[in-house]
Amino acid sequence: MAWFTDTVDAVESWIAGQSFWVQIPVLLATLIPLCWLVAGLIDRVVEYLLRNHTRRDQQAHIGEGPAG
Repeated sequence: MAWFTDTVDAVESWIAGQSFWVQIPVLLATLIPLCWLVAGLIDRVVEYLLRNHTRRDQQAHIGEGPAG
């Protein structure tokens, strides 16, 4: 575990020592994909939780009426 904390510390020190114009592209290259993955995960969780209340689900059951 110490190697991981040493690596994170080294990367953090390297980024902090860079100029603003290097830090911004590194930050964007890291955060944009990370935010995209988190948003996709949130979308799937919300879709799963609300699956019985979606319009798509309601349209699938329009033709189903009481058998008679």
